[in-house]
Amino acid sequence: MNLLKKVAVLLVSFSFVAVSTVSAKEFKPKKPIELIIMAGQGGGADEIARLVQGIAEKNDFTSKPLIPINKPGGSGGEAMTYVKGKSGDQHTIMITLNSFFTTPQNQTELGIDIIEDYTPLARLLTDTFMVWIKKDGAKTSGINTLDDFLARAKQGDLVMGGTGKMSEDELLLGMMRGMFGFDAKYVPYSGGGAVAKGLIGGESDFTLNNPSEQMGFYQSGDSKALVMMTPKRNPAFPEVPSSYELGYPDLEYYMMRAFVAPADIGAEATKYYTGILHDVYMNADFQKFNIDDGKLLSWIEGYGLSDFFQVEYDKHSEIVAAFN
Repeated sequence: MNLLKKVAVLLVSFSFVAVSTVSAKEFKPKKPIELIIMAGQGGGADEIARLVQGIAEKNDFTSKPLIPINKPGGSGGEAMTYVKGKSGDQHTIMITLNSFFTTPQNQTELGIDIIEDYTPLARLLTDTFMVWIKKDGAKTSGINTLDDFLARAKQGDLVMGGTGKMSEDELLLGMMRGMFGFDAKYVPYSGGGAVAKGLIGGESDFTLNNPSEQMGFYQSGDSKALVMMTPKRNPAFPEVPSSYELGYPDLEYYMMRAFVAPADIGAEATKYYTGILHDVYMNADFQKFNIDDGKLLSWIEGYGLSDFFQVEYDKHSEIVAAFN
C-alpha cells in the first residue's frame, strides 16, 4: 500500500470515532473570539470557518462574536506561529487543514509541535479532492476523462495551481507524478479561491481543488471535474467517477476540517469551544450545506482528535520524506 493510500485509509478510519460532548459551558468569553484561518479567502477552510461563524452567531451558540482572520502566509505557518504564541489565551481558535501536518515539517525553523502547542477541539468534516480542468482550456480542450488528462499530462508543459508551497496540494501532485509518470509545473497561490480563479483565468491548466472551491465555476459550466479521489461517487457530483471506479484505488486522499485553540486554555474553555462546534455540527443547515457540497461529516473531539493528529503527522512525514 503506497503512502497516499495509507493516509487516505487513516483519514477514513478515524471518521467513525465518536465521543460524547460535554454540554456544560461554565466558561464565558469576555470579548470577541479570534477565528484564525490558516489559508486565504475563498478556499475550503475559509468557507467552513465563515459558515461556522454564521451559524454560531445566528443561533446564539456563542455569547461573543467570532471574528474571522485570514493568515495564509507560509502555507499556514503564519497562522500556526501566531496561535502558538497565544498560549493561555482563551479568546482564540483556529481552523486547520492538512498543512497543519506538513508545514511544521517543511519549515522546522518554526519550532512547532502540533501536540504540545495547541489544544485539540474538534474535527467536523473530511473534504475530498478532485482533478479539475477549465472547460475548453488552451491545453486541455477536448479532454473528457481522467485517462485523456493523463495522456495529455505525459506530453509535458502543463501547469498546476495549488494552495501554498509544499502544501498538501503540491504533495498530492508529487504522488500523482510518481503514480502516473507525468510532470507538471506547480504554481502556489495564497488560498483555494485564488487557485480556482487562476484556473478559469488561464493561469494554470489544472488544479486539485476541493469541491467547494470550484463549485461556482462548476455550476456555471466553466470548469470540469474528471475524478473524485474516493472509493465511491459522491451524491453531490453524480456524474463524476470515483478513482476506484476508474481502476485507480491508490488515488484516494482527504482533507480534514478541524479546529484547535492555543495550549493551556483550561478545561472549561476547551469544553465551551468544543460545545459550540458540536452545536454547529448538529445544526441542520450546516449538515445540509456540507453534504450538498460533497463533504463527509466526521466528528472527532478531545483525546480522539489528538491521537488522530499524531497518526496523521507521522504518516504525512513519510510523504514529505518521499517527496523530498
